Amino acid sequence: SHHDEFDVPLKPGELYEKQMPHQFAKFFGEFEESGATLWPPPKTYQYYENKVGLAELFKSSGVKTPTTWVFRSAADAHRAADEVKYPVIVKDPYGYSSIGLLQAQDKSEFSTAIEEFFKNAKVGVEALVQNKVQALREARITYVDGRPFHGYWRIRENIKSASAASTRGGYQDFSFPLAVIAPFVERFANLTGIVVGGADFIWQEREPNVKVEPYCLEVSPTSDINPEPPVGWDKAYAEFKKEKGFRAAYLKVRRQWTDAMVLAVVDRYRRQRRSLFVELDGVVAGLAAAVPALKGARPELGPSLAGAAGALRELRALFFVRLFTVRGQAGDSFNTTQWWLDAKGIQYDELIVLRKAEHGAAYVQPGALVVAAAEAGSETTAALRRAGAVLLPFLDGGWQE
Repeated sequence: SHHDEFDVPLKPGELYEKQMPHQFAKFFGEFEESGATLWPPPKTYQYYENKVGLAELFKSSGVKTPTTWVFRSAADAHRAADEVKYPVIVKDPYGYSSIGLLQAQDKSEFSTAIEEFFKNAKVGVEALVQNKVQALREARITYVDGRPFHGYWRIRENIKSASAASTRGGYQDFSFPLAVIAPFVERFANLTGIVVGGADFIWQEREPNVKVEPYCLEVSPTSDINPEPPVGWDKAYAEFKKEKGFRAAYLKVRRQWTDAMVLAVVDRYRRQRRSLFVELDGVVAGLAAAVPALKGARPELGPSLAGAAGALRELRALFFVRLFTVRGQAGDSFNTTQWWLDAKGIQYDELIVLRKAEHGAAYVQPGALVVAAAEAGSETTAALRRAGAVLLPFLDGGWQE
């Protein structure tokens, strides 16, 4: 939804623009009072369209960002004019889409820009002044749980332009190397605690080296995502937004973003407990009870090992239990295996059905715990061992031992 839908209660002298992001955080935070967990955390919304709060956050968390000053009056700005490093951009800290953006190349232009800013600003609105990074390109990166999801270059009309926004004549290049910038995005999310957002990154060089840590200009915990225009599009991006196909392209990328959000939440749930991989054959099911493939008839049930159901039920309190088995190309192997486990009362968090033994290595990370029966899955266990898994041999005495 849009912030215009929120009725922000104001006390005498309070500004809507200043209170709105805190009202967001409070509104979403009330959801957690019922005992539920909201993700991203409600507190991150206090930085929505709040560049003063972001400047304080970036400074305290050690984010690489251009030198920034916050002035509460024109008089304060004039007094500090000799300390300011030019050129600079003058921003409305509660604005968006580069609306009201001004710039100054020297002290004289700064004085004029400051007077213009405070003449047009509401009483109580600060001027955010930021050292201008001299570059034609900046990157808009949308990320989910610290992982880059979508990105493109925002290219200024010329080096003198104050912004690369499409509203300022900028255009986009979607050939951005997301994988290369991933470590910087992850570090940024960890430093700030803003785990989901749209961030603007910029490099000082004319030809950016994305392997070098960039400056972060700002981040929003929620933002629109510009879809890629059709192949061969050579007009300004603002023109694409007027095209008939824009809406469908926009909804498509938003749905992809929603999928990424869901996967991130599931992944976080998994990581709350250490994964315990348990081989099905020879550990949960007896060797003679290899679960048969479904071929149009109900498969015969083999016995589960004594104590398996009870042991896995207890282990789920400590671990994220992930059962795995190799079934090759046989029939509807996943549903058949799942049906057998349910019939035996076996509890688990995830079932992994592999076509080939070596595929198991794709699921584990170095140090993962794996309970395996060597004689039942020698190829599987060998692949897991090569992937760095810690193998816990299933003893002949069974689960009790």
